[in-house]
Formats: sequence, C-alpha cells, structure tokens
Amino acid sequence: MTTLITGAFGCIGAWVIRGLLAAGERPVVFDLGDDPWRVRMIAGPDAPERLTVVRGDITDRAQLERVVRDHAVRRVIHLAAWQVPLCRQDPPRGAAINVTGTANVFEVARAAAGQVERVVYASSAAVFGAPSLYPPGPIKDDAPPRPATHYGVYKVANEETARIYWEEHRIGSAGFRPLTVYGPGRDFGLTADPTLAMKAAVLGRRFQIRWDGSTDLIYAEDVARAFLAAAAARLDGARVYNLHGASASVADVVRAIEAAWPPATALITHAGPPLPFPAALDDARYQKDLGPAPPTSLAAGVQLA
Repeated sequence: MTTLITGAFGCIGAWVIRGLLAAGERPVVFDLGDDPWRVRMIAGPDAPERLTVVRGDITDRAQLERVVRDHAVRRVIHLAAWQVPLCRQDPPRGAAINVTGTANVFEVARAAAGQVERVVYASSAAVFGAPSLYPPGPIKDDAPPRPATHYGVYKVANEETARIYWEEHRIGSAGFRPLTVYGPGRDFGLTADPTLAMKAAVLGRRFQIRWDGSTDLIYAEDVARAFLAAAAARLDGARVYNLHGASASVADVVRAIEAAWPPATALITHAGPPLPFPAALDDARYQKDLGPAPPTSLAAGVQLA
C-alpha cells in the first residue's frame, strides 16, 4: 500500500517517514523544499534514497492529481502548511496553502474514484481560543472553536472541509490537533521555542522563550505515531482528535531542560504573554479509537530532544 506524505520535509513529516520506512514502505513524498535534512537527521542518512520524492506545490491540484494517479497512492498523510508567523505575515497566501491546499487533497482523493482509502491531516489546537473562554480543565474534542489566529481559522475550515467530503463523497479522514510539538526537527513556528531552547542549552547559549503561561507539550514522535495509526485504521467518518502530551508551565519546561542539561542552568529564560491557545487538552477520543497510546513524559522527551 502506497502512502503519500505532503509537507514531508517538515518535523512531523520526517518522523512519519521514519515510521513508514521502519514498516518496510517506500512512501511517496511531496514537498516544495529540496533539502531533506530533517529526514536525514531523524530517519537516517540514507533515508532520502529510500523514498519516492516529488517536488511540488500543494496549491497545484493538477500536479497532485498526477502524483496520486502515477504512484497508485492509497493513503494520504497531509502535513503541508504554513505556521502561525507566516500566516500572520501574509493571510491570503496562508489561506491558499492551508485551506485551498487541503481542499485540493480531498478533491484529488474524490477524483481518484475509490483509489484513496483515507486522508489523515494535521489540524491544530489553535482551532480553540484562550483558556479563559472555556470551563476549567482540559479542553475536550467537542469544545466550540474560537480561533485567535488566521492559522486557527484555516484549521477550522479544514476540519469542516473534511466533514463535507465525508457527508457528500464518503471519503474517510482523521485530523489531529496537537498544540506545542517539540523534539528533533522542530525549529519553526510560535510553539517551536521550547525545542529551540533545548538546542540552545546544549550549545551553551542563552535563549528566551517568547511566551509564558502553560501549554500542552507533545513529543514529535508521539504525533507521528498518531498519524500512522489513523492511516492504518479502518474507521469511517470525518474524525478529529485532540492530542495530549504533558500539560506544563514554561517554568516547568525550563526546569526540565536544566535537569537534563545542568550546564544550561540560568541560560534559558521566558517572558511575554501566554499563548492564545488552551493550556491542556483532553484526548480521550483518540485513546479510545486508536490507543492506548501513552505519551512520552516531559522529562523523557527533553532528554530525547
């Protein structure tokens, strides 16, 4: 069975590739970039040679359709997207990539007339608003969306796109809502700061995390595991899942970094407003449908990162 990964050269994509290669697959990767350095770092120096690589733009539906047809793609793991900073800088282009690009994936799956069995895609906890907008406690999957960024608005649109493609065309899908993904390969985006702080600590450099408060951190390999489990599942519908890792304050993250790397004591600081996203997520639906999948603890994840 052939799996297509869009946005494959990003952090989560590299971890997904690692999992597929370990399972004996030769995935087809579709990415606008031409340097798979994260793939080499995470999946091994020879990993790019074990892939079928197509350089392409997710907004080019005709090219995407050719890739699905020519390589007999049966499953799509859709990760191509702009992160919060780029969407803020250029909202129309962000919408073209994040919203039109996702619609292209679903439309290509529909046009393939039963060839593509499932679409698994990256949504985000950015579909939710600040913790003050919700009752106390972890945010549940069915909490109302209140996005505070263009990026979050685009992710809400993608979840609704998936729902319509199920209701009208019976294309099964699963979307995942991680919040602060951390670990090797995570180097861009607002929530990349904890990983950048870990790297700075090892290098003996000062680093200031640009926000404060609490967040829900999940190790990158745990996110990839969720995508792979959903791609292999036979669940119907347009399902959307929160992903929970470890709910922690930024101060907790700094203490975990210092515990893992004592020479970094006092090098990592934090300041700024809290993230406009939930501080904790409830992923009971994911654990029920695709688990059990115990998350990597923060202490263990910082050691691995």
